[in-house]
Parts: sequence; C-alpha cells; structure tokens
Amino acid sequence: MRTFLAFTLLLAACGGEDAPSSFSGPVRVDPTASRAPARLSELNLLRWDAVAGTFEYNERVVPYDLNTPLFSDFAVKDRALYLPEGATVTYTAEGVLELPVGSAIVKSFSYPADFREPDVARNVIETRVLIHAEDGWENWPYIWDEAQQDALLSPSGEVRAIDFVDTEGETRTANYLVPQRNQCGACHALQTTAGGEETFFTPIGPKARNLNRTFDFGPGVGLRNQLDYLAELGMLTGLPALTEVPAAMDFSPIEESGLAAVAPEDLDHAARDYLDVNCAHCHNPRGVQGQTSQLFLNYDNEDTFRLGFCKRPGSAGEGNGGLTYDIVPGNPDESILVFRTETEEVGAMMPLLGRSLAHDRGVELLRAWVASLPPETCEE
Repeated sequence: MRTFLAFTLLLAACGGEDAPSSFSGPVRVDPTASRAPARLSELNLLRWDAVAGTFEYNERVVPYDLNTPLFSDFAVKDRALYLPEGATVTYTAEGVLELPVGSAIVKSFSYPADFREPDVARNVIETRVLIHAEDGWENWPYIWDEAQQDALLSPSGEVRAIDFVDTEGETRTANYLVPQRNQCGACHALQTTAGGEETFFTPIGPKARNLNRTFDFGPGVGLRNQLDYLAELGMLTGLPALTEVPAAMDFSPIEESGLAAVAPEDLDHAARDYLDVNCAHCHNPRGVQGQTSQLFLNYDNEDTFRLGFCKRPGSAGEGNGGLTYDIVPGNPDESILVFRTETEEVGAMMPLLGRSLAHDRGVELLRAWVASLPPETCEE
C-alpha cells in the first residue's frame, strides 16, 4: 500500500502551522531555477522506504492514480502532485488541469521481482519530475542509485534490461527506457494551434476524467474520491457534484481479469479511453504525429475516418505490417492499429517510445473492440 502523511497534509493544507512532519523542512521547488538539482532529495518532495517498499511524501504532495494509465513495459507507477502554499487548481472538465506556476508532478517507476507479489522487493528505477516554471513546464529525469537511497539527475537517460516474473508466472525481460530529457517532448509537445508551427510542453495524465476515481490515501483518510479530496484540501476549486464529472474507464479490473471485466456495452468506452491515454498524446489534432498522420485517437473524436476506419496511413512507412488500412472495422487482423500495438518490432511498435513489450490486456481489448465494429470492406 502506498503511504504518506495524510494527517500532516490535511493540517498543512488547512493552514496548521504546527503540523508534525518527518521531513526536514518543506518542499524546495524553485520555478525560477535555471538548473535542476543534481539529486532528487534536494527537492524534498518524496523519499523511498526500501524496507516498507513504499513512498512517503512531504506536505502538500498528494499521491494519485489514473483510471486508465499509460502502459510503460509493465512498470509500477507511483504518482503525486505538489502545489505551493496558497495555490489552487480550477476544475475544468476537458484537458489537463492547469496547475499553477511552482507546481510539480512526480512519477516514479519501479518493478517488483514477481508481479504476483507486487509490493515485495520492489526496485525503483527512475522518478520523473515535471516543474511548472515561470516560462513553462520543465522535465527533470532522475535515476535511483543501487542503494535505493536517492536518485541522480540523468538528462542522457539509459536503456536497462529488467527481468521480472509476470502475473502468470512467466519470466519476461523489458528493455526499459529511461528517456533522454529531449525525448520527452516527443510525447509531451502540443501545437499551440492545430497545424501551427509553435509547440509547447504539457503534462499528459492529470485530467479530471482520469482522476475521477477512488484512491486509498492511507491512515487517517482512507478511501476517498481523488477530486473530492483535493477540493477538501483547498487545492481544487470549482468542482461540481461528482455525478456531473465525466470519468474515464477504470482499467484495473481489465488488467486483472481481462475482457471478462468489460460489459459488451462498455467495450467502446474502454477501448477509446485506452487509445486516448496511450496514443492520443501524439495522435490528436494538435499533436505532431496527429498532424502528420491525420489519425486522431482522442476519446472525443467523432470523425470515424480520422479515427482510422478504412483510412490509409499517412506516415506508417514500413511499420504497417504489410497492411493497408489503420482500422478495418470488424477485422483486427487486417488493422494496422492492432498490429502496431501488439508487435514488439522496433520501428513498427506504437507508441514509439516507452515500451519494448506488448501490453497483453491492451491488445486484447483493442482486438475485441475492432472485431465488434460493424464490418466494412474498405474497398475503394
């Protein structure tokens, strides 16, 4: 179970000056800094308890999870966000929540030796910190040392072979990518306007519809809706009744049980949300890949041709698997989208970065979704 000082955070967020803390001092995020700290510990955001196998977070650093997460070679992800004292986020139903200057998003990646015991012998590989600086978002990648005591700034990244036992008891090896700092823009860059030349760096995950879920905040708080809890802490304003907040599909039952967890009437919802998180950060009307390919996989795209139905690829090159159309409704075996999500061939697999293994449950879901679509011949 993830742990953090929930009671401390609640007191601090509500203005308690004498709230106890096991951290030495507050978070040290400077949005004016021209250089990133050499060590993750200098930010004082979090620390790893290797004995307990959990992260502990400083005051005003709130852990969270996503309904449908981005797949990254089966890595376990621990996420948290930090808002400076007195800062708030205004609720918006669409897009990433606009975090104020001085905020930080923290995402740590780890692997247990055996995924049948996911909280035992976890090895933390990296922590990525996104800082909202005065002139935009900065991404700072940190790689943990062998002692699991601290992480060092590593803008050049690395590829690491990681062996693990999956949930079925099979030994697998991920060629896990810690991205170079300049590679992060491949996924996080959006055009200012669709078809424009100017781009900006943006977070991907923390959207209201993906945060609208229950999370175990640990002792003193327990299970709470994440948006509701942020509002209670005074960090989120303008939140409507939760019944009015859209929610992405919760992928965790699918990850655990496969398609048996998806009702037939929810199949389209689940598949579109999976594509939205895993593909649409590039394949959207303002994404560079989206503009090149004219393939828009965002969940709210209603143009089935731009979604790929009977559409020839605009930029697949040799990565099309010898197939002709992005999606052939009713026929997953003839659909480039399915091929590129299930292949492990470098240069053909999608996404281009962040995976070396196929996501079994994700492929299973997309295959079932394409097969469920009313068949089309796609003949011209």
